[in-house]
Amino acid sequence: MLPIGPLMREHRLIERMVGVINVELTRMSEQKKPDPSFIDVAVDFFRTYADRCHHGKEEDILFRELAAKRLSEDDRKIMNELIEEHTHARKTVGMLREVKTRFVLGNERASGDIEAALRELTQLYPKHIEKEDKHFFYPSMKYFAKPELDAMLQSFWEFDRNMIHEKYERTVTERDNKNVTIQTESKHVQKWKCTVCGYIYDPEKGDPEHGINPGTSFDDLRKDWICPICYAPKKDFEKL
Repeated sequence: MLPIGPLMREHRLIERMVGVINVELTRMSEQKKPDPSFIDVAVDFFRTYADRCHHGKEEDILFRELAAKRLSEDDRKIMNELIEEHTHARKTVGMLREVKTRFVLGNERASGDIEAALRELTQLYPKHIEKEDKHFFYPSMKYFAKPELDAMLQSFWEFDRNMIHEKYERTVTERDNKNVTIQTESKHVQKWKCTVCGYIYDPEKGDPEHGINPGTSFDDLRKDWICPICYAPKKDFEKL
């Protein structure tokens, strides 16, 4: 597995949280009132999971190691942009927390500021994630030898040791408005693992979000199907 695999997996959860916020924004628009408890959940998610855990691994490990390499002008420019976007995200989350406090203390005008901060996050993160996934992560790997990549991945695991991923998985799942349970007849089918990010394709579950119905074997996947986490092609999968 490459070090970018875990980072891409975290991107998928952040994208789901953005979807949850969009649903909340629709509710706010209809009811003309923010939900302070939801703001607390959003602030906690972005401060702890998206920033401390996810951005922490990027800045304290990946970007730090890249800074010591002879990067191309374009790659260094993108990395600097990503760091600036991290800073902007932190400021936006801090503002969200501050305006929520003003709202709770009786300042009704803070409602508009809450909506503005939430919308800023829903616009910032998708573009930021796309820039990393499609224009930076894969090119950045070429600067490292395999032993360096293995060491970096180990550093990621150590960094995450005290993080509580499961809590935030539950947070998003509980808030996800698209909580659809798909029941299929249980049967034994070969599972396949992505060698880039570790994603497991389970034929019993399929990949409904990308048009793959439950019960579809790996061999029956269309030729242009790609890993939903890191976009690796089928050839980068191996049998479990």
